[in-house]
Amino acid sequence: MTIKKYLKMQKNHYQSEASRWSLQNKNPVVGGYDKHNAWADYDNYLFKDLDTKELIALDYGTGPGRNIIKFNDRFKRIDGVDISQKNIDNAKINLNAVGIKTDYKLFVCDGKSTPCENETYDVWFSVICLQHIASYSIRFGILKDAYRILKPNGYICFQMGYGGRDENSHNYQVYKRNNSIITADYYADDYDAQTTNGFHDVSIGHERQIIGDLEKIGFKDIRFDLRPTGPGDTHKQWIFVQGKK
Repeated sequence: MTIKKYLKMQKNHYQSEASRWSLQNKNPVVGGYDKHNAWADYDNYLFKDLDTKELIALDYGTGPGRNIIKFNDRFKRIDGVDISQKNIDNAKINLNAVGIKTDYKLFVCDGKSTPCENETYDVWFSVICLQHIASYSIRFGILKDAYRILKPNGYICFQMGYGGRDENSHNYQVYKRNNSIITADYYADDYDAQTTNGFHDVSIGHERQIIGDLEKIGFKDIRFDLRPTGPGDTHKQWIFVQGKK
């Protein structure tokens, strides 16, 4: 029952945020849409050293489809999944506006798994999503589900916040003025969280935490890069992680 309460909160939050999104105002949900698009670390580290041109990928937590558009030329096809139906509706509008005509698929999920068949994708990726899920059980389940839907030798590629919050940063001070900021322990299940999307996050304390989870699930050849924090975020650093099925 507590998991259901948390997932309902997350769904309602993103439904509300997505209701403010439009082609003229793309910042809701993503926060700094154009700044994220211009952040070079996504290009350099998310799929580092991978030849993705002929691969099919799934963008977990796709929101309005920003990364489907951004990485469209790097893949044969990118599908998207999100907890919010309104986000998926906006993604269709966004993709159509830029003329993406590939036979992509967009799914609504329950926030802890994906409605996709086993061994469907070559790459599962996600950015600015997992760090907003303040439940270890839910995050671990999402990673486990990613393993399920990846083809043999497929790749998981994602970003998360690392090292706690930078309380001296401008972004942190802006968040603090508007609301309280809570950071869950990596292994905690904060099912009673009242909000999400930056205000009640989780931060990886040490790379062994996420590497251990991926190894437990069955991923191998795991590697990571610690990088500066991207636009609008309050974590001290970002970590980009890759693993192979």
